[in-house]
Amino acid sequence: MAYMRLLCLILVALLLSTNSTNAAPRKSVEKAVPAPLVVSSDMNVGAFYFPGWSHADRWDCIAANDKVQHPLLGYYREGDPNAADWHIKWAREHGVSFFAFDFYTEGGSQYLETALDDGFLKSRYIERFKFCLNWCNHGPVNEMTSGELESFGDLVIKKYLTHPSYLRIDGKPVVIILSGYSFVKNLGVDAARREFQHFKQRCSDAGLKGAYLVFCEGQIIGPNSLKESLAAGADAFCLYNFPYIGTTQTGPGKHAEYTYQHMIEKGSELRNYWMQVTGGAFWPTVMPGWDRRPWCKDADLIRTGSTPELLEKDLRSARKQVNKDRVVMIEAWNEWGEGSVLEPSSENRFAYLDKVRNVFCPASPKHSDTDPKSLGMPLPAFNLKLPMIDRWKFDFDTEGWSGTNVVEMHNAAGAIAAKSSSGDPQLNSPKTYLKSSDYKKLHLRMRLSKLDKVEDSGQVLWSTVELSMSEKTSATFAIFHDGKWHDYEIDLTANPNWRGTMDQLRIDPGSVNGAEIFIDEIMFVR
Repeated sequence: MAYMRLLCLILVALLLSTNSTNAAPRKSVEKAVPAPLVVSSDMNVGAFYFPGWSHADRWDCIAANDKVQHPLLGYYREGDPNAADWHIKWAREHGVSFFAFDFYTEGGSQYLETALDDGFLKSRYIERFKFCLNWCNHGPVNEMTSGELESFGDLVIKKYLTHPSYLRIDGKPVVIILSGYSFVKNLGVDAARREFQHFKQRCSDAGLKGAYLVFCEGQIIGPNSLKESLAAGADAFCLYNFPYIGTTQTGPGKHAEYTYQHMIEKGSELRNYWMQVTGGAFWPTVMPGWDRRPWCKDADLIRTGSTPELLEKDLRSARKQVNKDRVVMIEAWNEWGEGSVLEPSSENRFAYLDKVRNVFCPASPKHSDTDPKSLGMPLPAFNLKLPMIDRWKFDFDTEGWSGTNVVEMHNAAGAIAAKSSSGDPQLNSPKTYLKSSDYKKLHLRMRLSKLDKVEDSGQVLWSTVELSMSEKTSATFAIFHDGKWHDYEIDLTANPNWRGTMDQLRIDPGSVNGAEIFIDEIMFVR
């Protein structure tokens, strides 16, 4: 028996040794993000969250522009629980109690869910924070049908609405629907009421107390439409933003500048109007700013003069405009591409966020704001390197170039080959961020098929991080449809808009439909 016991002990030891040897090594545990300090607020303050930062190149337009704000957390890896830990900590410590995640789905498919699914729901601090969905149903009005609402319910009820950290009012999960009136307009009041009631019943069947529906409307839709929305089942309304209020502009397309002071004054009037026409069923929205240069360059309105002090003034105004739900919305936590940002930035740090704490948590004790760098912790961010390509040889493929109004674009013996399908062929470069001052000319080696029209003109166009691509950012040059290779040298410095940081190039190789185009090399010359 002693011998058997000894044999068993040896076998156990061997098994333990084997398991220890073959087991996958544990990943080193990073230093934990400090737990958020709980502060008390007498209202629910929510911030819309834009989930568009899960790929490194999404940050390129932010990183390349030194005239806009940049995240204090670095160009973070959205979907990293460590990034979510910091967001929850910063929001929670300053009186922001929940994020309304922009939730994109159409026809039953879901996208841009990485931030919520892989980041926030896996954060170590999710139980100390709330979230809800802002359904961004950007499809055409005629697609806002019972089937679309059914597909939405299939995606969200079990997966999100039953989560213990999901935001509830009167025990009901809050679902914000962007342009919710589209369903009413498309289905009619009675049919829309039946569909929304069916959705609420599905929530009840899942163990919830129905659902609390908030229609997030992008514009004033009129008192009658609001009454129809209430009759169809809307419980409250809010606005996502109102950057163009009080101006002649209704959206992007041209450059204009108005002050932030003007926007908050008109915004307060707008909130009062909505409070009246909805009979008080309205959540006021506040915006920290508006500057879409990263996305729209010089083709949109900019709100100038935003300051933390003016934001605090607007927050106090919104505080007085709340209804019985006692909810104030802020657009947004992280709309970095639109310059409407509450999240701490490298330029302003916590200055804007501190104003939320001042207004909604006045009794909270003094605190010290922390960030990864101040604690010697690594940033949960991409190691971002902007592409800076100044020469394309096309040895193996098209090297990221694409075509418009061309067909059969491919690599042929170390050159781009394509055929124009209209009189306006265009070849577009991949993104490349180059200082214009470093280059004077563009060298282009090109051959065009022999045609009756021998002489023609080509055009080089570019955009910068500040200027959109247009005739103002272009240079023309003579080209030849003679079937021979030509080396073209285009003087870029002749145009005064060859300045700043260039981010994309376009070559228009003539104005002939059906021309065969071959480009062997494109190179910037210093």
